[in-house]
Amino acid sequence: MAYEVVVPIPVRLVWGVFHDPARLAGCVPGLTNDAPPRNGGEGPQLTGRLRLRAGGTTVTYKGTLAVTEAEDLPLAIVVAAEGVEARGDAPIKAVLTIRLDDEASSTRLVFDGSMTAQGRTAELSPDQLAAAWRRLADRFTAALTEELAPVRDQEVPEPVPVRRAGARSSSASSARPVVVPAPGPEPVRGTPLLRRIGPPAAMVVGALLIGRAFRRRRSG
Repeated sequence: MAYEVVVPIPVRLVWGVFHDPARLAGCVPGLTNDAPPRNGGEGPQLTGRLRLRAGGTTVTYKGTLAVTEAEDLPLAIVVAAEGVEARGDAPIKAVLTIRLDDEASSTRLVFDGSMTAQGRTAELSPDQLAAAWRRLADRFTAALTEELAPVRDQEVPEPVPVRRAGARSSSASSARPVVVPAPGPEPVRGTPLLRRIGPPAAMVVGALLIGRAFRRRRSG
């Protein structure tokens, strides 16, 4: 299954939704949460029921959906879904890769994945399944656009760093230290000569001058 949809939203905002469990759950059409959306070890995890309409019939699945970043592609998300039919307990598994192509003020989402299923879903033709997944992708991107439309033209901080494929993450060992210059010594107050020769020499010169004055007073 391969399918493309363009949304009029900058890629950084779209990327952020795939790392926000609550906002992501709100964009998945036909999803009813059985548990609060949460962040797993590598990304959002959703637990609930999903209704899929295909070939004139509607099938409800119950299971989990986990989102992670693709390791071999830049700006790509891997969605792994696993569950069973709510009626009949027929299993279903799906793996979907969503690549985000930056197109300035818009984002092209490229969907590609595979699915294995038993039960009523397995009885559908490939064309019926493809049409169902295209409809699901269209509804998802429509909800995504509606979710992000209020902030599309606003200056907002980047919610999640965009990791490029093959890029090494920064660490304390690779970070450059910030060197703050130490303040210079306080200027020595006194005559120009003493300021030039510095405090230690000034003490010596002062002692010599006092001793010379004392000897002159005694000889006088």
